[in-house]
Amino acid sequence: MEFGADPTSLRAVVAAVRGETRRPVFVKLSPTLSDIGGAAAIAADAGADAISVVNTIPGLVIDVEQRKPALGFGTGGVSGRAILPVGVLATHKVRRAVKLPILGVGGVASGADAIQYIMAGASLVGVGTAAMRDPGAPERIVREMGEWCARHRVSSISELVGALQWPS
Repeated sequence: MEFGADPTSLRAVVAAVRGETRRPVFVKLSPTLSDIGGAAAIAADAGADAISVVNTIPGLVIDVEQRKPALGFGTGGVSGRAILPVGVLATHKVRRAVKLPILGVGGVASGADAIQYIMAGASLVGVGTAAMRDPGAPERIVREMGEWCARHRVSSISELVGALQWPS
């Protein structure tokens, strides 16, 4: 069972962790949860300080030359560009459910990608796979964000948090 899939377990784990530390508690939620907003609300109520979305998506990658799974344990977490829209949607759902800071993670490879997460409601954005492929990616992404903000006369990235204008 994925962490967060059972509301009772989610509440118990977060409350137990909260009771053991004064440090910030970030709860990372899976994009495959049927109600990620509801899970975020439970985590917030149990004492989470922030929500991190999203985790990897379960997948199978096949090495076609060897005819074997390419991931160490056969199946595993798949990340990278393909999960960007999944993560942005999850961020939007979580933002509508809680007021806690949100760390948006998954598929960020450009400034525009990071800005999507921020407009969906992320307070922070993480860069993983892109940085593993290109250690200069985080610096480039920040530069691209700055250029975008200059073109759009945005003086602070905080102006963009949750700024998605949903069609009516």
